[in-house]
Amino acid sequence: MSYVNAPIHDLLIRIKNAYMARKTNLSDITFSKFKCNILELLKRYNFIKNFEIVEKNNKKSLKVSLKEVENPINDIPEIKFFSKPSRPRYVSYKDIKTVAWGKWIGIISTNQWLMAAHEAKQKKLGWELIAEIY
Repeated sequence: MSYVNAPIHDLLIRIKNAYMARKTNLSDITFSKFKCNILELLKRYNFIKNFEIVEKNNKKSLKVSLKEVENPINDIPEIKFFSKPSRPRYVSYKDIKTVAWGKWIGIISTNQWLMAAHEAKQKKLGWELIAEIY
């Protein structure tokens, strides 16, 4: 297993690449609570079907079930990263864009944990803008 400098970027890019390769499962993702919360957010907004925590030899990993790709234009997500490990991007709730017809979500890390951008805007919370998924 290799060292990954940006594990959240790695997770989101793996999901996008699996969709592009028309795979339905993605496994052996290193476990972290932060990744689980991002996957929970993606599941809630129908970017993935489901995920589960697999324990093997006292090591936890994640297994992600993806949706079937029927229309490549609409079903394969586009990802735009804002924060990097070396340079986080902080935003105020006033600077958060609104959701465009539910087609994308912004992932924001707030003091109340991870949430979608439109939820953070409603609660008037801002902090670190991690990524937008279209």
